[in-house]
Amino acid sequence: MNFICKSIFELDNKEYDFIYDSGCFHHLPPHRRISYVELLRNSLKQGSYFGLTCFAWGEKCADEVTDWEYYEKHRVGVAFTKEKLEQIFCKDFEIIEIKKYEEGIEGALQGLGFMWTALFKKK
Repeated sequence: MNFICKSIFELDNKEYDFIYDSGCFHHLPPHRRISYVELLRNSLKQGSYFGLTCFAWGEKCADEVTDWEYYEKHRVGVAFTKEKLEQIFCKDFEIIEIKKYEEGIEGALQGLGFMWTALFKKK
């Protein structure tokens, strides 16, 4: 197994078995989501997986704005509803699971209940 720690926007033209995003997606402007999903689709092998962690709507951890409001009010990461994540990824990916993180280790940056954790499979 080889691990590569790189921005998805810097990947070469290879196909991968698994891509994990731990904090990029919720900082993308709405118009970049289309190219982001396209990059995932082109970078993953058929039937391979994509893991995601991102801010959850309703947890007051990030801007809770519509796509239109993003351009007027955006300051930090954007929070997503479960339904919005399903809408963004369902065309190209089977949704295996989307759930809230369980509370992690106190003082840790990951595993906090204000984030979604999701697993998708490329169709």
